[in-house]
Amino acid sequence: MYEKIIIALLLSEQRKQIDHLFSEPVIIGIILSVIAVIDGTILLISSCICRLRKRNPSAAQPSPTHDTGVPLSSVETENPERSDE
Repeated sequence: MYEKIIIALLLSEQRKQIDHLFSEPVIIGIILSVIAVIDGTILLISSCICRLRKRNPSAAQPSPTHDTGVPLSSVETENPERSDE
């Protein structure tokens, strides 16, 4: 019931057009420039994140303390060497 009343009130009112300070091409230019600024900001942030991730990859991987020539994935279990001696 309320929906019919609201629709009837909306249809009975005359629409008033707002007078704009700018012409249509100027408004389109403003909207496109705002979109370009938002896209540029997103791309700049993405570029900064990529540069930060690639800056120093050697710092993320610790260097081995001694070079044994054995791959890091292998584990020796039979005769472990003692470093105490």
